[in-house]
Amino acid sequence: MAAKSYEPVLSARAWELFGSLSRKRQQRLAKIIHQLADNPGRLGDYQTADSTGRHLENLRVEDYLLTYWADGPVHELRILDIVLL
Repeated sequence: MAAKSYEPVLSARAWELFGSLSRKRQQRLAKIIHQLADNPGRLGDYQTADSTGRHLENLRVEDYLLTYWADGPVHELRILDIVLL
């Protein structure tokens, strides 16, 4: 049985960056986010921790750097930040 995809949830900061992009770039970034949500256990390029000690993944995809963590109990991929590189 295939693993259930996670629902992507963007923080206010991530949503602000997303909203500032052109429609074409929004569509491309949405595709990237959904691909990541389909594989929430993917390790990032490097790991950091938030103020509570939670492990955060940091992944560069194309010209974006996404900071996220997978919230297993509720099947949500929490995207905390998106930086345009």
